Amino acid sequence: MDKCSSKSLTNDTYSCFSEESAILKKQYEKSFKNLLKKIKSEKKFVTNFTVLNNDLFSSKKKWELWIDSECITEADVYEKDTGFYGSIYDMCIIKKYASRINYYNNFKFN
Repeated sequence: MDKCSSKSLTNDTYSCFSEESAILKKQYEKSFKNLLKKIKSEKKFVTNFTVLNNDLFSSKKKWELWIDSECITEADVYEKDTGFYGSIYDMCIIKKYASRINYYNNFKFN
């Protein structure tokens, strides 16, 4: 996000935030898959493997809905269908997804 915020607000800046958001969403999916692999590889140490696995998927889905709603709310302060509105939404998504990636990458289960 720093590479985008150092630019003055132009269509390029809006595109930068949008691209950064898309990249982080992909990294988020990858980190979730890696977490599932990690848990599966350590299955013998996880007492409630099936419950944990199901709860992770449920939590992921609920978190994604909540984050979308949170970021729309942040952007709603500004006029809809503008580049600035989209950038506020994308900046929110970037912060939230970066945090969730960190959560998945550092998830402790044993």
